[in-house]
Amino acid sequence: MFEWHLEDRDGAAVAAPKGAIDHNTADDFQTAVGAALGGAAEGSRMVFDLSGVEYMSSVGLRVLMRASKEARTAKVDIHLAGLNETMAEIFKISRFDKIFPIHDNVDAALSA
Repeated sequence: MFEWHLEDRDGAAVAAPKGAIDHNTADDFQTAVGAALGGAAEGSRMVFDLSGVEYMSSVGLRVLMRASKEARTAKVDIHLAGLNETMAEIFKISRFDKIFPIHDNVDAALSA
């Protein structure tokens, strides 16, 4: 089951998906990410708190890749936070750690 929570913290949008992001939930993830980016102001920061995500398949990574491109166009700065060991390995293997700044937690992402 996929859950999504979005809040404003210190002027940044903090998005917290929860659950596995795979072929069953990717459409919901895409919709939520698109809506969050659509509401972000130019020059703002968006933090994805991935501490509640157990697993992300290639379709979830594709959503984040699209989000990266949209964010660049909209001048929104995306940071990732709270990756568990499995997620950190997925991001390293896929080289997404070269695309997104990754932080231990949301507070670190907000202060970066």
